[in-house]
Formats: sequence, C-alpha cells, structure tokens
Amino acid sequence: MGMGIDKHQTSQMAKVRNITLLSTLLVALSLVGFNTSAFAADDKFALIKTVYHVYVDGQELGVVHDKRVVEQMKEEIIKDAEDRFKDVQLTINEDIEYVPERIFRPEIDRGEMKKKLTSMLTIGVQAMEISVDGETLGYFKNEKEAKKVLRELKLEYVDEQTLNRLQAEEEKNEKETVPKAGVKPAIADNAQTKKVEMESDSENEKTDDSNKILNVSFSEPVKIEPAKVTPDELMSVKEAISLFNKGTLEEKKYEIKDGETKEEIAEQYDLSIDELYELNPNLKKNDYIKPGKTLNVTAYEPFAKVIVEGKVQREETIPYKTEVKEDSSMPKGETETEQDGEEGSKEVLYSVTKVNGKVTEEKKLSEEILSEPVTEITIKGTKIIPSHGTGSFHRPVAGGHISSKMGMRWGSMHKGIDFAGPSNRSILAADNGTVVSAGFNDGGYGNKIVIDHNNGFKTIYAHLASISVSAGDTVQRGQKIGVMGSTGNSTGVHLHFEVYKNGSRKDPLNYIN
Repeated sequence: MGMGIDKHQTSQMAKVRNITLLSTLLVALSLVGFNTSAFAADDKFALIKTVYHVYVDGQELGVVHDKRVVEQMKEEIIKDAEDRFKDVQLTINEDIEYVPERIFRPEIDRGEMKKKLTSMLTIGVQAMEISVDGETLGYFKNEKEAKKVLRELKLEYVDEQTLNRLQAEEEKNEKETVPKAGVKPAIADNAQTKKVEMESDSENEKTDDSNKILNVSFSEPVKIEPAKVTPDELMSVKEAISLFNKGTLEEKKYEIKDGETKEEIAEQYDLSIDELYELNPNLKKNDYIKPGKTLNVTAYEPFAKVIVEGKVQREETIPYKTEVKEDSSMPKGETETEQDGEEGSKEVLYSVTKVNGKVTEEKKLSEEILSEPVTEITIKGTKIIPSHGTGSFHRPVAGGHISSKMGMRWGSMHKGIDFAGPSNRSILAADNGTVVSAGFNDGGYGNKIVIDHNNGFKTIYAHLASISVSAGDTVQRGQKIGVMGSTGNSTGVHLHFEVYKNGSRKDPLNYIN
C-alpha cells in the first residue's frame, strides 16, 4: 500500500540513523566532560524516544509517540458519523501504516495530527458483496441481508417450506463435515456446494424423495465476501432482486428479418433510433436494411439463472394394443368386437431440471406397472356375398362431374347429388345389394332404382333413360343397372343419387370420391 515504502528497508534505515545519532551524542557528551558510564547512570537516554511515522494511503502526515493515538482518533471519527449512518458497520476507507523510529527529543503536535487525519480520512462501510461469476451484483449492510437477497431470488421458483427444508439439510451436512483446523469455509452459493444428497445409510430406512425438490442453485458461481465501500454504494434487497432479474446490458448482433424496419428493431431492444445509428456507424438514415444482414444492438443478459432439480412421480396410462382377427364366415364389410380394449396404468419416477421455472431436462428413473392394458380384439368378416354390401361405394357414373350438391336449392331440399357430363351414360351399382324397386316414379324421380345393400345402406338412382334390372335382382358393385337420362322433373341429362344409412339420409359425398 501507499507510496511503495519497503518496511524492511525503512526499519534498517531507522536502525542506522539511531546508531549514528547515538554515536554523535556520545562523542558530544565526552567533549564536554561527561563519560558514558556517568551518562548511563543519570538515565540521560530517556531523551531518545520511539515515535511512529503515520502514512495515510502512502502519504506521510507526521509522527505520534503511540499508535493508539491514531486508532483513538479513527474511533472518534467513526463515532461522530454513527448518527448519520444507522444499522451499518462503519470503517475508515483509507489504509494507515506506521513506521517506527527512535528520535532525540521528538516534537509531537497531537492537535495538528488530528486536524490532518480529520481532513484526510473518509467514512466507509464494512459491507458484504454479492458477486455472480466474478461480476458484482451489489453491496449490502451485512451478511444476513446479502443472504436474504439470494433466498428471495430462489423463492421466486420454490416455496418457503421447501427452501427451509433444503437449508436445514445443508446445515446438517455442514455439521457432519469437519473442516480442517484453521481453515474457515468460504461463503458460497452454487450448484457445486449446495447439492443435497438424499441417501440413507440404513437399508431399512428409506427416504421418500418422489415429488421432491432436491436442490436449488444458480447457474453461475455466486459468492458473498467482505468489501469496504462508501455508504451510497449500499443496495437494498428489493433493488438487488430487480437488478438480478433484469441483468446487464451487453452488445449483441441482431439478424434482420424480412419486412422489419429500423424503428421496429430499435423499439424491440428499447433503443431510440439515434442510439441504433450510434451503435451502427455505417448505417445511414436513408439506408434500406436487407433481410439476413446484422445490426449491433444492446440487450439485457441475466446475471445467472435459478436452477431447480428434483424428482417427480406421475401416474401415466399405458395404451392398449389392437388385434384384428379375420372370419371367413362373416360377410365382408362387417366387424364385431370380441374383446374391449382397456388402458393400463403405471407410476413413473422422473428426474426433472427446471431453469427459471421452465423444464429443460427430464429423465426417466424408474417405473412400476399398476395395471396391465387389455388388448382390443376385433373380428373382421372376409366372406363375399353378392347381395351383401362391402361398405365401400363405387362411383355410380363413369367420370363426369357433380353439377349439384345436397342441400337447399330453389327453395326446397335437394336430397342427393347430381352427376352430369360422364364419358358414357352407363349407371353403375354403388355396392353389392338387392334391387328393391325398379320402374317409373310419378313423384318427380322419373325412372328410378332403389338398391338395399343389406348392411344398413340403401341407394337411389333417378331420372334414368332406361333401366337394366328388376326388383329382386342381386347386383354387384360396379355393375351396370341403367342408362342416364332426363325423365321426371329434370332440366337435363343427369343422374340424381341419394344415400341412406339405417333409414337416415346422408350426404353421398361422404361415401364416394
């Protein structure tokens, strides 16, 4: 400290100076008729005193006969400031050094020394500093307040009861760990020192650590260390939490997206447009910013993140499998459930890591089956019966287009769909079935065919020019049953086609391409 004074060199110089002074004194006394033995007997050496040169930050202020004089002055200065600074441990900011020397008849002005000390010494606070990865977060009145900051930051992501439990477990572990003699453990708070091991030494004593938080730490090393600061550098708990969550400003690159403007980018990073230009000297006001290019921006980067590690046990369902058995005695298109499927259940234990409340990692540790799933078994018919529909509809015309859909038309319900403009006018059975009726209908359908597919479906074909089947006939899917025409209430050559399932009219478009 100070002006680079080497204490060892100063001490040696003082010794040489004292010896020289003493020799000169003895010679002088001998010249005036005194001998050394007589001088010693008269205790004349009491005129030579040890004094202390006082240095404040390397600058010499003067001498004192006793170091305690300066220490008392320091205490008085601190005491005078106590009324202005409550609840803090005050100290002197400057470093004071003492260099001893023996001097003949020293002259000491205590009042002058106090005056100089009062003008040079400034009041400081013996505070506690929180640093995150070597970067200062803030200074606090005492260790208790510094620890409260870290506790409040963790309470944003875990409840108080959990944090109290972890602290108790940590204190218990620290008591069980005996430190080496003379070594004081450092105050730290990070993932390496705060990890709580949940293990039992007894085989019969198991800890239920499912659905339990095992550790709360910070992503960067956090330390609490003593620091000497001025009173105005102290920070409150609330200010520290706000600063920690906000982070510090750091320069970063931003890649321009298509359609973005300079003003939008500046607003996104809480910058004025002038600040954006200042960060990008080559960017001109009339410049067009191109997508893919980068701009210098400033963004807040957090001091650290809060990491919560724990175990979570969840009950999950086990999906059931499906099995299909073919039955040649059952008509094709029909199915039957032999066994209903049932989901199973299991308890799964996961190791979960959350960073600032978001899950970043999840690992399965174990699982226990609570109930096995039951396979769903379906019987599927494969027997082809000409009069029995397959359930899959053939397009009733060869090509063409749909000229009118099902729904309200001209003030009334159009019950089916119309096909027009086919490549040929043949009308085809949509599926296997039995012809229920085939002939002229005076209700406006003209020549009309109704087919029962014997599986719940019926289809109707109307406005035919001619009919090729009769009631009672068995028809196969895709078989020609007539020719397209314009009989009945028809405005042109087309096929009117309707679909019914279990007596309920359906939109044919849901069953054919």
